[in-house]
Amino acid sequence: MSMMKCLTYCVLNIVLIVQIAHKLALSETLKGLYDNNDKVYVLNHRNFDKNVVGSESVWLVEFYNSWCGHCINFAPKWKEFAAEKTAWWPIVQIAAVDCAVEENTELCRVQNIRGFPSFKLFPPRYKPNGTVVQFHAQEKPEIEDHVINFISNTTLVEPPKSWPNLAPIKSMEDIWDEAKDEHRHVAFVCEDEGSHIGRQIILDTYRYKPLLVRRMLRGAVKKFGVDDLPALFLINRDGTFTNLAKKDNSREGMLHDLLELLSADELGAGDKYIAQREEGRKADGVIEMEQAQLAKMATIPEKKPAVYMSDLESTLHYAFRQEVAICSQIKGEQLTALKTFINVLIKYFPGRECLQTYLEKVAAWLATVTTEISGEQWLNKIDELQTVSDYLRDRVRWVGCSGSEARYRGYPCGLWTLFHTLTVGMFTHTRQYPKDLPIDVLSAIAGYMKHFFGCETCVKHFLGMTKTITVGDRKPSGSILWLWQAHNKANARLRGDITEDPKYPKLQFPPKTLCPECQSDTGVFIKSHVFDFFVKFYGKSAIILESDDSFQTGSEINPAVTPERDLDWWELHQRRKDLEKIRSLRKIKKEKSKSKQDDRINALVAVNSKAFHQEVGQEVEFTVQQQRYSWGFTNLDMGMCVLFYVLCSLVILILYYHFIVRRKYRPCHFFMKKVIV
Repeated sequence: MSMMKCLTYCVLNIVLIVQIAHKLALSETLKGLYDNNDKVYVLNHRNFDKNVVGSESVWLVEFYNSWCGHCINFAPKWKEFAAEKTAWWPIVQIAAVDCAVEENTELCRVQNIRGFPSFKLFPPRYKPNGTVVQFHAQEKPEIEDHVINFISNTTLVEPPKSWPNLAPIKSMEDIWDEAKDEHRHVAFVCEDEGSHIGRQIILDTYRYKPLLVRRMLRGAVKKFGVDDLPALFLINRDGTFTNLAKKDNSREGMLHDLLELLSADELGAGDKYIAQREEGRKADGVIEMEQAQLAKMATIPEKKPAVYMSDLESTLHYAFRQEVAICSQIKGEQLTALKTFINVLIKYFPGRECLQTYLEKVAAWLATVTTEISGEQWLNKIDELQTVSDYLRDRVRWVGCSGSEARYRGYPCGLWTLFHTLTVGMFTHTRQYPKDLPIDVLSAIAGYMKHFFGCETCVKHFLGMTKTITVGDRKPSGSILWLWQAHNKANARLRGDITEDPKYPKLQFPPKTLCPECQSDTGVFIKSHVFDFFVKFYGKSAIILESDDSFQTGSEINPAVTPERDLDWWELHQRRKDLEKIRSLRKIKKEKSKSKQDDRINALVAVNSKAFHQEVGQEVEFTVQQQRYSWGFTNLDMGMCVLFYVLCSLVILILYYHFIVRRKYRPCHFFMKKVIV
């Protein structure tokens, strides 16, 4: 029996190791927008509170979405900004959180993130639900201005004692009160009221201990005859002043003049401080690539252009569990838009029966919501509504929308595919049921984009295009062509953009390889042929199900190496139930094993049979006495005690032999000699 247990544990460990190895292998190929080579602290749901809450630093955090085109375009600027601000450590820390990762959804919802990228400034000694400043910016100087204003606002930020004094001094005596023996050079920047250059230079030179830099405003230096501002003055030991920035009074020029005062060793000490901060940052595990999403993604072989059910269901999974769930509150127009979108899905989405029934349950529940719900309530409810036969697959697996890298295509591609499928679904449904009043699909799509889609720039462009929608465009046939034109406009705008997958360039759709008759010899699209192509390409009969997909690739997905997040909801549900049952059985077995001896003794003592006592009386008496007088020790414990006693006795005999017998040490004789002398 013990051999079987051993083999079982070995098999379970091997399976666990294989799964971990599989996830690690995926992590080598799939990455977010920032990695260990950047100066950006990568925060997530596990390390956010550990680093931000109670910190002595101001944390400037970018909340982004790894598939968002604007976030991808902005990432190089954010990396440059973080690298330029390493001199501001540890006063200001630059970080990022990827809200596209499902495990970070709650964190982004608690932080009330809507639209990407969003920036938040967390004050030192930040407490959960404390005061923060949130803003949206496009350029680095604008972001820097937000940081300077934030750390200078004493009503929001209480500066720790380790910070330099950023407030302006009113007289020269104030700067001497701060000067210490280590400050070989004392300088002050003269500037106007709204200028940031003084605080910037103070932060830039903070790591160089021989320098002390402070700032004075125009009113305080007017009596010295200083009118050309900004200016940089060095205070000499004899009380005189030297204008350091005569040629260049820019921030870069002043910083250059100040650093020229320092020796090579002093400059090296400042740079060494930054290097130590960087090493400590890595050693503390603050930089941690968020790989939780890798467990729900798999590398898919290249496929022919087609519509795959896996892409459509992955899009709904992400939309429901990320974009809707991230909302702190869903009410008013936002709640109406969600209800409309779900109703459109029920009517026109060509999904499997289990998904259609599940969507109907979600719609029935939403119909009872009249005021508002939170993203957390939404997430809990859509989980609660899932059953064995009605559910949305709990996985993300891009097939037709898979890119050459994880940051390419994916959800945006899946969303366009879903929208096209809905417009074709409305046309097909109306043709089949001509008396059925159609739902305006374009309005439902615009409502979802406005209230839930994360990329603000994308939403702005899309809503701008919706202003051109006419009454004819809202009809079933018109919706197909309008969305086709809108998609091609987006492709034209993003052609050559950093977000474009080099393996899948953003061409005008459909290309001649897919639909030769859709374009004339001069390259002009023929709308009638395009319409026929879309009805066929995005129609229900053309959608490739997973079984068909596996058949075409020539290989089934091996369930033995499939990450847990790739399993269906019911498979995950069953796995959780099995694990709970195993844990329960193990607990019961452990408790039974622990009390087995006590139960046996009590059972024997409780038996009041004369015949039984005659037969096993001695055994019961011995067992009870052992329980009473051995203080809970077992026979093995007593045997070990005896063995230990014997070993100690042997050690004592050996020591006695070594010091007394072998060396012939005579203590009495030794004392007699002392007495005679």
